[in-house]
Amino acid sequence: MMNKLIDEAGYRDKRDSLLNHTALILALEETYMQFIATCLQNSTQAITDDFNSAIELMPFWINYPPLQRGRAPTGQAIPWQEVGETVIGAHAIRSIIQKMPSIRHPGLPSGADIRFMTDDALIHLDIKITGPNDRADEVVASPNQISGDGQYWENGGIKNAPVIINGQRASMIFQPELPPFYIKDDKILVCLTYFLKGVYSVSQLGKQPLDYLELICVPNGLLAFMGINYNQSVSGLFIPGKDEQTHAKKRVRVRMHPLATVDAWRHTLIWKRPTE
Repeated sequence: MMNKLIDEAGYRDKRDSLLNHTALILALEETYMQFIATCLQNSTQAITDDFNSAIELMPFWINYPPLQRGRAPTGQAIPWQEVGETVIGAHAIRSIIQKMPSIRHPGLPSGADIRFMTDDALIHLDIKITGPNDRADEVVASPNQISGDGQYWENGGIKNAPVIINGQRASMIFQPELPPFYIKDDKILVCLTYFLKGVYSVSQLGKQPLDYLELICVPNGLLAFMGINYNQSVSGLFIPGKDEQTHAKKRVRVRMHPLATVDAWRHTLIWKRPTE
């Protein structure tokens, strides 16, 4: 039997309650950051072994490689996003379930690569892969990977206010698409957003080993875009993303150094390849 859908009055009551207890959001972000990091640290050997094994299967995929991306690809490396998503994502969710078998996977049509629900949070964990030609000190996030302020109610649901993102050379309007929280069975589930980033190097075409893994926590929309409002108070935390002038749904870059000044734990190294 389907539970009754929340109405505007019920939603605003829950939102007001959460706005009066933003310390709860911070506590949950840090708690689940530590939880996910612990889960991943138990799987780093398996992740690196499988990630680096792609070259062993090269005869079976070399004639059908992923399409080159970017404005002017050199062709000296193969796009490795799918390798990272399939390997890192699979091991991440397996390790999380082993640690917390009670998690559920609600039917959400949009969000991060991995979405799971606990008793007090709905967590989006997106896999990002960075190669030698990309900036390793940032993640590029789509609108459906960042939560907003949930300020409005339209068409029977929440709507986030657009926000202005300022860079050194340009500004843009960014529209977050994830809600600041969900409500299920009359309980608030805070929306938490994390990025698990794998950074790889290239020694030859197809031999592209993992160099390090890091976990990143982006502040919830009630902290990032109102209240504390890190978007305004922390210079350079959010800057305009790739193709900010032409992309239909504009993306935003989250820079790691400013993020670490918000809270050091928001940018955590999980594993690094030993120096040879």
